[in-house]
Amino acid sequence: MQAYSPRRRPRFGRFIGTGAVLGIMLGIVISFASITPQGYGDRTAAGFLAAFFGLIGALVAAIVAVLLAGKE
Repeated sequence: MQAYSPRRRPRFGRFIGTGAVLGIMLGIVISFASITPQGYGDRTAAGFLAAFFGLIGALVAAIVAVLLAGKE
């Protein structure tokens, strides 16, 4: 009798969620560490950068998850 070993796959939702959260945190840190451009408030700049880096982080994490799933 052979032992059954299930195929391991990354959970895409968790990868994407983690990437988005890390991107949002990075965007907030960058916004408060840099000089805010004229015409934007601190919160507005933090929101824009958090949204941008959140999307980038989610995209990068999704690509990593697809690459890890393809190795098997």
